[in-house]
Amino acid sequence: MDEKTVVGLADAIEALRLELLEAAVAGEDHRMRFAIEPIELMVQVAVTKDVNGKVGWKILEAGAGVQHVATQTLTVRLVPLWKTKDNTVTRDFSIASTSLTQGKKAQFG
Repeated sequence: MDEKTVVGLADAIEALRLELLEAAVAGEDHRMRFAIEPIELMVQVAVTKDVNGKVGWKILEAGAGVQHVATQTLTVRLVPLWKTKDNTVTRDFSIASTSLTQGKKAQFG
């Protein structure tokens, strides 16, 4: 399996998190808001095992030509949570949340 054709599951989820946070900041000044609902990722994955015996899930890039590797479709359901300034966790979150003060950068925990 060509390492250029795979992405680790943790890396993919982290990239998604960063994209959502970027969207929240970019939408601060917009009147239209989008609530974040549970997110469902459906990806083609290959189960891998490194030389130390550690098992991992690698997401295959679209159009990746992988030979002799068994792939599976993996569906991951994520429920976004928002960590507030007082360290409590809430599901009350939207892109460009009204709790963000205009002209200030959002502080993400």
